[in-house]
Amino acid sequence: MPSKRYRFALVSVVNDHKKMAMNKDLSGGVGTADDYGGSVATNIVRFIKSKSISLPVISFAYLQSVLKQLGHLVQYFEGEIPAHQSAEFDVVLIYGTIVDYKYENIVAQKIAQQYPKAKVGFFGPFPGVKPELFSNFNFILKGEAEAYFMEQFKELSELEGIVTVHKLTDLDSLPSPDLSGLPVENYGYAPALNARPFATLKSSMGCPYSCSYYCTYGEFQGPKIRQRSAGKVVDDIVNYQKGWGIKGILFRDPVFGLKNQFITEFCDELERRKVKIKWAMETRLDVLSEELIIRMHQLGLRNINIGIETNDPEIAKASKRVLVKEDLQLKMIRFCEKVGVKISAFYIFGLEGDTEKSVNSLVDYAMKLNTHLTRFAISTPYPGTGFYDQVKREGRLLTDDLEKYSQFNLVYKHDGLDPKQVRKLLQRAVRRYYFRPRYMLMNFKWRVRELIELGVEFSIKLYKFPSSRYKKRSSQRSIL
Repeated sequence: MPSKRYRFALVSVVNDHKKMAMNKDLSGGVGTADDYGGSVATNIVRFIKSKSISLPVISFAYLQSVLKQLGHLVQYFEGEIPAHQSAEFDVVLIYGTIVDYKYENIVAQKIAQQYPKAKVGFFGPFPGVKPELFSNFNFILKGEAEAYFMEQFKELSELEGIVTVHKLTDLDSLPSPDLSGLPVENYGYAPALNARPFATLKSSMGCPYSCSYYCTYGEFQGPKIRQRSAGKVVDDIVNYQKGWGIKGILFRDPVFGLKNQFITEFCDELERRKVKIKWAMETRLDVLSEELIIRMHQLGLRNINIGIETNDPEIAKASKRVLVKEDLQLKMIRFCEKVGVKISAFYIFGLEGDTEKSVNSLVDYAMKLNTHLTRFAISTPYPGTGFYDQVKREGRLLTDDLEKYSQFNLVYKHDGLDPKQVRKLLQRAVRRYYFRPRYMLMNFKWRVRELIELGVEFSIKLYKFPSSRYKKRSSQRSIL
């Protein structure tokens, strides 16, 4: 427990100069910046995504609740700290990312000049693995900020240089996340999940799969699954609803429901407490059953994100990926759609062993699955992963500008593809997938289905409203 109460400013930098769909909480917290190129079709998709998908950096909500619980004063800012801000701060915490670190440094410099007495520092997975890019400030947290402030922090003097966090966050010891100051009205995850106001949550961290060789989640969060109890997760949802009127939630777990019995316990808790919420998650289809999908849909599940990545077993093996069998994928996707759960599928171009033929085959496979949403991206060796270490050791990195490591540029020398070729394949894939009659018809059917569901929900509310008023009047008459 710190010996003194401090004044904290939490800053999530927003870069309005980059006209792309940038979400800094994605890809294990290092951030993504979707940029498909300059064709008419890809510009349409980029514009829609930039306006409809906006996620909070959820670490701020947990960190805010931790600091307040410890007795500190906390204020959150999205963008920059306004010049007219009269409050003084002892500590300014800025979230750092790979996709926007240059501008984040510019904003941090302004803040340091604005508050010369404050300790200004960065946190997040990326500053932890590339602290030299953020070294002009007081400190960089290397590890999970929530764990640091819960377990280690005592005095301001500790916030100097690279501050190593000795423990991982115990999720069950975290207080419920606090959205105070976060512009929840700006967040959304449409069209995968159309419910708003919208926010995100974590029910678990860690991923045991071998794809941590290339994937930031397993590398930065560790292989051990850290699970928050079902009761506390539902507490978080109820807290969101009471405090901010949240109607839609995306779980930011690397793989939702890997811990035995969690999904069943979570559903039991939602049902027992009669919690009504629309929600989405990311998981593997081979950890689910048809019975679970039906029950989760009844309790608000409306979208599942799945990482298909490649349909070529040899390419998957070369990249240490564990594929879900194609027949099971198709079966589960069709079942989800029948029940009323959308599928958002993610694919990767430029994996080791990829060729133009294998990429085109993957797009054909995506069109066969015909999921409600599809995201095509480019294989990226993120600093801190084994994949990055390998291509750097082999002298295959094509650029030192890490902001290009956004999942939309080929940044390493590939045996079968070149950067321009992959960009063209990416643009063509977007055009082929989204601008075809079968997809447009399917999308129209989903919209109709959702409108009918909204109509049914509204009718139920209308029916319950006069009934509740009648009961209230009856009880008043009985008292009289």
